[in-house]
Amino acid sequence: MTNTSYGTEPRGNERYRLSFTVGGLLASQGHLVAGLFMADGECADAAPDDELGDRIAQVRRRAVDENVLAVRTQAANVRMVREAIKRLSALTMRELRHLADADTPPRDCQALMWVAMCRYYALVGEFANEVLRDRYLLGMSTVDHGDYDRFILAKAMWHTELEDVSRTTALKLRSNVFRAMAEGELVDGVDNTLLPSLLGRTVTGILEHRPESFLFFPMNEH
Repeated sequence: MTNTSYGTEPRGNERYRLSFTVGGLLASQGHLVAGLFMADGECADAAPDDELGDRIAQVRRRAVDENVLAVRTQAANVRMVREAIKRLSALTMRELRHLADADTPPRDCQALMWVAMCRYYALVGEFANEVLRDRYLLGMSTVDHGDYDRFILAKAMWHTELEDVSRTTALKLRSNVFRAMAEGELVDGVDNTLLPSLLGRTVTGILEHRPESFLFFPMNEH
């Protein structure tokens, strides 16, 4: 994928992508927009491991023009579609097909959109692996804002852009990560209790093609 604004964020980037301030997990929105990609003939015929490439612009335009996400205002519609497509760009065609399928269980959609968020935003993926999953494996029962703040403080030693983020934006980023985890049933939305991930057979089989994806979940070694 030639546009560096899309696709999985490489580990070791000099600067993190830090635009995950809206939308939470976007599971239902991702399902709807993935359906538009699958309605595109080229996407439907693409190889399972392909990514979205040049098809992004036309699907984004259609999603906005038709207000597929049923968002009230034009500005919010554009923002939500853009965010959903960014995350979907980190999924393979195999993953997108399952996400778009009308018969796919909601839990599978949640899992795939969490993977999409973790791949697109390396900071979120590292938090999922290094904090969310590690705390589960160590037998700890919760993950809270303090854990996130300590994680960010440690990362800021190597990523000065984290120090440049305003307090308001930093709080939005943290809030959106915890909202996404709650919507993905990774933590309890009330008390942040860790909820073990019990992935279904189909989505597990799909993610086995990218086994590093399992590192984003509070679960034992796969």
